[in-house]
Amino acid sequence: MPPLDADTLLMVIAVFDAVACVVWLLLGEALRIAPRAARLIAAHHGLLALSWWPALPASLEIPVSLPLSVVASGLLTAGIRGLMRVRYTLNDIVAIVVVALVAAALSYPHLAAARVVDNVAGAVLVLMAARDIAVGAGFGLVLTSAVLLPYAVLGGVCLWRAADLLGWLPPAMSLAGMTDNAPLALLRLVVNLTIATGLVALVLQRLIARVRHLTRRDALTGLLNRRALEELLARLQAQVDRGRRHALLVLDVDHFKRINDELGHAGGDAALQHLATVIGDTLRDTDAFGRLGGEEFAVLLPDTDLAGAMLVAERLRRLLQERPLDWDDKTWPLSASFGVAMMRREDLQGRGALARADAAMYAAKARGRNRVLRCPDDAEFA
Repeated sequence: MPPLDADTLLMVIAVFDAVACVVWLLLGEALRIAPRAARLIAAHHGLLALSWWPALPASLEIPVSLPLSVVASGLLTAGIRGLMRVRYTLNDIVAIVVVALVAAALSYPHLAAARVVDNVAGAVLVLMAARDIAVGAGFGLVLTSAVLLPYAVLGGVCLWRAADLLGWLPPAMSLAGMTDNAPLALLRLVVNLTIATGLVALVLQRLIARVRHLTRRDALTGLLNRRALEELLARLQAQVDRGRRHALLVLDVDHFKRINDELGHAGGDAALQHLATVIGDTLRDTDAFGRLGGEEFAVLLPDTDLAGAMLVAERLRRLLQERPLDWDDKTWPLSASFGVAMMRREDLQGRGALARADAAMYAAKARGRNRVLRCPDDAEFA
């Protein structure tokens, strides 16, 4: 079987990028997965398919192929930044692309100078994309390194090619362009494939994170839902069994039915969201706050004794009372009843503490509401 020539490999690269363009459009428009970033990456592949098309005459390299390549690199970097969500400003990317296009235009008709601009700009942009991936990917070290490898290879080859065009390398290290260099074209095809694979992995990671968020968060308040709270309780219970001390608060909005009757269900939802904001803003980063259901919430307080938990509950009760709900030109006072319990050894996945705190909360309601009570038999655990 004869070896593949450069033109054939360029055709394969162009076809691959054309297919990738369609795939990313489907991901963004049909499946609504990171639509803005998907459009940018689709445009990147579309422009690359045009710039690498071997049927283009050599006379169009400076006015067409090289500018398309620079813009495509900028679109890839912008799309990756959108996927990573590390920062959304694109000013630096736009500035690099514009400067490269102007420099390439000024170099006309000197092909070598235009190629230097293309390679330098491509290297800078691809290394910027690699930096954003390193910051925002969320993978482990080994997987992040594997995802970053093709970017490092592509950036290194671009700089090598630019240095060669500038005459900075000895003849033995000279590197011909892809139109005359089948091994380099094959390397570019492999790099394109691995970059595409890495981007799909990043999208899948984002999709999994979104699904995980939806399965662990309450849709109305954005707090942890009951399932997530129970999972965290089970983990904390294992720590309690090894000697650490954790506390649990359960709170229920007082007279919530009256709020719904007076303000409507939209007002009731606003009251729950208001409570979530007021209490959530004052808790520690190590605390966990979630909605058990209806108007009932729970706060997990790691490494907190009974006295400390009582102080936290009383502070939250006062804070909620001092910050009424403003809704539909009305100011509606809010209060809650709190039950406090310590987690104990041998509790089954923390459910005992939840039941004791819940019972203390109902006792607080029976004694007039808007108060804090602890589980009566927690004194020996204080």
